[in-house]
Formats: sequence, C-alpha cells, structure tokens
Amino acid sequence: MSLTIGYATATAQNAEQPDRGIDGVWRLTFTPHNCLTGTPIPTAVFEALFTFHKDGTMSVWSHNNVITLTRSPSHGLWRRGQGWNEYSTKFINLHYNLATGAYQGRQEAKGSFALSASGNDLTSTNSTTVFDANGNAFAFGCSTSIGTRFELEP
Repeated sequence: MSLTIGYATATAQNAEQPDRGIDGVWRLTFTPHNCLTGTPIPTAVFEALFTFHKDGTMSVWSHNNVITLTRSPSHGLWRRGQGWNEYSTKFINLHYNLATGAYQGRQEAKGSFALSASGNDLTSTNSTTVFDANGNAFAFGCSTSIGTRFELEP
C-alpha cells in the first residue's frame, strides 16, 4: 500500500515540473540576418511550424515573404546536446518552379536550439544553403528565431 501512495506522490510531483524536452509542436518566428555582419533583415521575418518527434525526426512548415517558388514540406533530424536544454537540427525541403512545377533544387538548413528554463520557449541560431537542380550550392542564409510550444489547454 505504501508503494501505491509513493507512486502517486511521485507522479503528482512530476506533473508539476516543466516538460524539458523539445518533442512536440512549436511556433517559431525567424529573423534572417546578414551572415557576415549579423545585421537583422526585418523585412524578411517569417513564421514557421516545427514538430519534433520523440524518435529524433522532425517536420517543418515555413514560407518566406517572397513567393518565387513552391517548396515541399521539410523533413529532418534532431538530437539533444550535452545540456538538458541544448539541441541541434538539420532538415531539407525540395524547391519547384511556381509556374511550371519543374524541380529547381533543394534547401538544407541546420540550427542550434536552446530551451528556456520553463521548457516552453526556445531560441535558435540557424544557417541555410540552397542548391540548384544539379546540386550546386548558390545561396546561403543565416537567421535567429524565437519560439513557443503549442499546447492543449486544460
């Protein structure tokens, strides 16, 4: 009987502590910046949705402010770093001509994410490379982001 009470007490205490994992759904705001100077580009800010699955895979939806192409959903990987709040990510999406649908290449992005003490907010630094249909890198970008965990209301 004391085992049951001890279990119930431990469960109640765990329920009060923040979820400190990155898995779940997140809404992020990205601010691109000049990779050399770090100067933000406020006219290029965009929103994204990230889903971190428990198995280390992830899916991302994002769209920048200038629509010149269409892109596939992004798929990628994540892993925990050395600290409880440190994570690294890498994902890919495919690009297609908006008018013709012809394949134009791919974009690969990677980032370093840090969770807040509550586990419900995050910040990141990110870089991206765009490749043409032949696999040649031709564009590079850098950004920072802030994000909030998307939650069910009680």
